[in-house]
Amino acid sequence: MALTRADLAAKVRSKVGFSAAESMAYVASFFDLLKEEAEDAGTIKFNGFGNFTVKEKKARKGRNPQTGESIIISERKVVKFKPSVVFKSEINKKYKNGTEGRRDR
Repeated sequence: MALTRADLAAKVRSKVGFSAAESMAYVASFFDLLKEEAEDAGTIKFNGFGNFTVKEKKARKGRNPQTGESIIISERKVVKFKPSVVFKSEINKKYKNGTEGRRDR
């Protein structure tokens, strides 16, 4: 299940006590700020969560898998996310004992 902006705004509303409109405006402005910072700085760091970095990919040759035709894939920017060690350990907390998530062979 995906977490939508509306879901996030509802969680902000329940935790902070904003109105529905205020919480939606808060979430929208937060994402706008993230986009602006990614464009300007190229890196966004959240301690205990992870890093978002903007990388430039060069143009390269590719192939259309349906037709087999060679094409040039244009240069572009991509956003990469690297989770922090703290975030990864929180996500994997229930697997610490080594029994959950393992398949019996």
